[in-house]
Amino acid sequence: MIRAFTRRALGPGCFRFHKCYQKRNFLSHGLEKAHTVPVRTMLVLGASTLISGLLILQKETISNDAGPIENRESSVEVDKSVSPFAAILAPPEIPLTTKYTLLGYGPRSVTFLSFKVYALGIYVANEDLPLMPKILNSTYLRKAFLDTDSTKSHSENVETALKDAIKSRVLVGSLIDGGVRFMAKITPIRNTDFNHLKDGLVKSILNHPECQKNQEAVSRGLQELKDAFTRKGSVPKNDDLIIELQANGSLQLSYRSRKQDECTLLGRVDEPLIGKFLFSQYLGGDKPLSPPTRESFVQRVKTLV
Repeated sequence: MIRAFTRRALGPGCFRFHKCYQKRNFLSHGLEKAHTVPVRTMLVLGASTLISGLLILQKETISNDAGPIENRESSVEVDKSVSPFAAILAPPEIPLTTKYTLLGYGPRSVTFLSFKVYALGIYVANEDLPLMPKILNSTYLRKAFLDTDSTKSHSENVETALKDAIKSRVLVGSLIDGGVRFMAKITPIRNTDFNHLKDGLVKSILNHPECQKNQEAVSRGLQELKDAFTRKGSVPKNDDLIIELQANGSLQLSYRSRKQDECTLLGRVDEPLIGKFLFSQYLGGDKPLSPPTRESFVQRVKTLV
């Protein structure tokens, strides 16, 4: 009986073992009243085998679901439901034009439904990190937007401005116009599909306050964005949609499948307003798409200036 019991526990699945354990446990109540020692021994061995079986099953499940895991020593946990975000993303593992460093991260939550939909990471090109303090220290920005409170240091004024509904959009736009290349990594916390990801990006861009003033360019750009989603079907949680804002203002979209351990190029958007408006929605305004992402980005930028 013990051999059969062990075989089932370490066999193809945990459900056969669970039923087996329930059956043995049910029978043991009547036998224990008769003080049958071998049954007690069997239960001890069965409990030990149960733990071993569950540990094996858990290990297999994590391995199958998560796919490749980033180096935890050089990554950040954004949400427990997805793999940690790498501090550095670069080609050739990812189809990017250069190496990027993570500056901001956090979950995107749908408040009226009270659940998280994806984890967001905002990266900046390594080569452009020195540009950020230069742009934010320019004479015009310092006088017009930044150092307006003489009781605060420059970095504190930058922090306040990046959290301001109006000033934040101006500063993000200035960084993009000044040549700073951004990249966003969107990792679904729940299973979704490409259509939902596309619709979410379109909705976010249309909510930008400058859209109405640039209807023709935005309409053209949104069609390019829709066409860029050349892949259809489902997107499992923990996969990645990667959006690179390149030096010429174009957006390049890529998709990384963790189970298949591959990253493919989806398409691109050449209208520069689309990328500018999208990253302004991520990092600016009174209601950024992910307040924790904006907050962590602000705190990191504060140390750079």
